[in-house]
Amino acid sequence: MITQPTTARLIEVVRQELRDRVAPAVGDPQTEASLQMIDHILSTIAVRTQHEIAWMVEETAALCRLGREVVAAYPGASGVAAALAAAEAGATGSLHYDEVAVRYSLASDVLSCAYEQTPWGSALRTAVEHAFDQRLRHEVDIMGEFQLVGRT
Repeated sequence: MITQPTTARLIEVVRQELRDRVAPAVGDPQTEASLQMIDHILSTIAVRTQHEIAWMVEETAALCRLGREVVAAYPGASGVAAALAAAEAGATGSLHYDEVAVRYSLASDVLSCAYEQTPWGSALRTAVEHAFDQRLRHEVDIMGEFQLVGRT
């Protein structure tokens, strides 16, 4: 019996079964490499299930704040203003994954426009670049470090 039936825990149980029962019965190197790739993918999915909605909600809020700062400082940043208006119009407060993902995508447009419309060397430009760095850190957390699975 699984006492903590979170998605991440269920994925870990599947990974353990593949490692303990399936992998030892496999003798084909290509199939072994496939099992290693499956294990790596399942590992990244487990990380995503634990954090992805929180990361998207938090980053969406941060990007909308940043967009408001850019529009306040640079009233001519019409792309940022339009992207921000769309992102804020899509804010329903729902935590259903599909709706969070739509809002995250809209907030990503804010970041993209801010990158294009914020002057180099400005404090807000540094904040925009920091937002990109934060996104990259989350992606590395989700996907893990690159590894050649099945290669020795």
